[in-house]
Order: sequence, then structure tokens, then C-alpha cells
Amino acid sequence: MANRIVSRIYPPELYPLRVRGKAVALATSANWAFNFALGYFVPPAFVNIKWQTYLVFGVFCFSMFVHVFFLFPETAGKTLEEVVNIFEDPNGIRNVGTPAWKTRVSTRQTSMLERGGFDQEKGGVGSEGSPERSGSDGEVGKA
Repeated sequence: MANRIVSRIYPPELYPLRVRGKAVALATSANWAFNFALGYFVPPAFVNIKWQTYLVFGVFCFSMFVHVFFLFPETAGKTLEEVVNIFEDPNGIRNVGTPAWKTRVSTRQTSMLERGGFDQEKGGVGSEGSPERSGSDGEVGKA
């Protein structure tokens, strides 16, 4: 039940723009359908099997933990291009890409890009910032 918001946050990061709207709509609709089913399942379950209802939820929580750990790659701090690379990794698992347990949170590159620290000469993020922002003599604006 704590993962209800996941259907609104995670799918937009996973799908390309051409199918993003439909994918998020489908994920949210499935979330509503399962919540509706839970609303009908839980009251009779407590009446009939009493405290064992918690065991059912415990099994589902454990299986969801395993599912998320092994199949949901970390996308925090990554640009959309990096997320695409995760799923289209040629060295990764077929139809999955990079295994989820091999992804990490890395916010350094994203925060540098947000501050304008992309170094085109090096082809990546520079540690000093962009050439326009830091010159050799320390003055801003002279590259």
C-alpha cells in the first residue's frame, strides 16, 4: 500500500515521450483497479481469516521487495538519456538492460549540468565548471 504513488512517479521516467502518456495512464488505472479490489477483499478477509490476513499482506510486501530490488533500476539523479542507456545497455540482460542491482544514485553529474558545468572539450562534466564560467586567471567570463 505504501507503493501507491509509484504508479505516478516511476513510469514517466521509464517510457519515451511517444508512449509516456498512455503508459502512465495504464499504470494509474491498474493502481486504481487493484485498490478497488483491495477495498472489496480486505473486510471479508478480516471476518473470515482474521489475523491471518496480515500474513497475506506480509507475503505480498516481501515479494514486492524482491521484485523492486531485482527489477527496478535506480533513476535518481540521472538524465533521461542516462535512463534510456540503462534500459538499452547492450551488455545487460536481454529485454531488461542493466540489472537493477548494478545501478547507483549519482547526482554529481546532474547537479553539474543544472549549474551549466558541461565541458564540451572533455565530452563530459568538468570538475571546475564550464569553460565560460571559469577562466585560467580566475575571472568569470573569460575562457
